[in-house]
Amino acid sequence: MEERRRHAPYPSGDPATLVPPLVPGTRSLRALLPESYRQGDFADRFISGFDDTLAPLITTLDCLDGYFSARTAPDDLVDWMLGWTGTSLPRCVGPTGRRNALLLGHRLHGLRGTGGGLDLLVRHVLGGRLELSESGGTHHSSGPGGAPVPGPARVRVRVLLPHGTSAGRPGVTKDVEDLLREWIPAHVAAEITVADDADPLLAGGGAGGAR
Repeated sequence: MEERRRHAPYPSGDPATLVPPLVPGTRSLRALLPESYRQGDFADRFISGFDDTLAPLITTLDCLDGYFSARTAPDDLVDWMLGWTGTSLPRCVGPTGRRNALLLGHRLHGLRGTGGGLDLLVRHVLGGRLELSESGGTHHSSGPGGAPVPGPARVRVRVLLPHGTSAGRPGVTKDVEDLLREWIPAHVAAEITVADDADPLLAGGGAGGAR
């Protein structure tokens, strides 16, 4: 009798003492079993192999929103989602600018073709500063009382990129110019200038030297 009791599955007389408790929020298959199958450790040992196999898949599904968030998505997935919105960015735009373009989303596209949209594009996507001057929608006449002659709308766009971004890199300048022309209305004659902003360290040093 003592020998049989020694090898009994529940020597303490309490089956629950050998059944590991289910942790709230876990995705173990054991939680789906009827209570009668969860007595003892056989089911745990049998199902643990399936749990180890399914755990990476379940973790991915639990974190799926992180893959589609502009702040946490992998870089290649950010480019893929930018393609969904029809946003084409040149290679000179870094990961931060691409994520900002995705975060701005409908706001950026809703202001496309306007001065405000260009400012958002330059500040948050290119990381630079925009200087904009435009002719407006005015007309002129050839003489007093004459019929107004519509003139072409003109805009001068000067983009100051972070120091060292375009210096000696003509490809960057061309890429930025092409990007801006996509965001300027086709009927507007635009004069675009791309340059590097002043180095704040050199500017400070100049002031110190004058002193």
